[in-house]
Amino acid sequence: MSFPARFQATTLPLALALSLATSAASAQGTIRGKVVDSEMGSALAGATVRIGKNGPVVRTDSGGRFTAQNVTPGVQEIDIRQIGFEEGVFDIRVSDGAVVEGVFPLEFNGFDLPAVVVEARAEALAPRYSDFERRRNLKLGSFLRWDELKKRGYMSIGDALRTLPGVHMQCDQQRFECFAYIRTPQCQPTWYVDGQEVHSFHEDTPIRDVYGIEVYRGPGEVPAEFGGSNGACGVIVVWTKSKPYR
Repeated sequence: MSFPARFQATTLPLALALSLATSAASAQGTIRGKVVDSEMGSALAGATVRIGKNGPVVRTDSGGRFTAQNVTPGVQEIDIRQIGFEEGVFDIRVSDGAVVEGVFPLEFNGFDLPAVVVEARAEALAPRYSDFERRRNLKLGSFLRWDELKKRGYMSIGDALRTLPGVHMQCDQQRFECFAYIRTPQCQPTWYVDGQEVHSFHEDTPIRDVYGIEVYRGPGEVPAEFGGSNGACGVIVVWTKSKPYR
């Protein structure tokens, strides 16, 4: 049985269109992820995840996991928001028909959270920073903790150090380098990072990577554990945040 020529001519473009639509649908990708606290690694439930500017919006489940389907291939911007955490923005490349999996860490800031929640989190981190908190309570030196650093809006360790009594910053404009000193430029303090003595440290380290700073201006303030090789010129101790999921 043959069909009229007009009918055959109109059905060919339709069949081609259906084929192309099926091919395009099969090329869409999938993103599966887990949103976590960058310091503690704990899952963040109820976070809002937006895929691209006009892509799907999903929420994480009780285990911090999400699945976004029908994602257009290419580099997609993933925007993740959760109360009490900094907004997270990640670029993910999605291939045709591929399933991409990843872990997405968010930085804690404590904003809009009850004080009891913030304190509970601090207690959970206490084993790592217990010695810092003990010395901070003794008040033998000058101390700045992450919440104070955040509140005051410092952008770097150098910005924070400039505000402490007895600490000065000197910069070499030609070499684009700065260093801290206590009392005189010839007497540079010893640096400790996470309990280990170091011979150099970049004062422009992003402040968000710091849990706390201790500054001791001379032998009368320096604790025994930080006597080191040159404690007479003072000591600066920096405790960084543990970010195994970053």
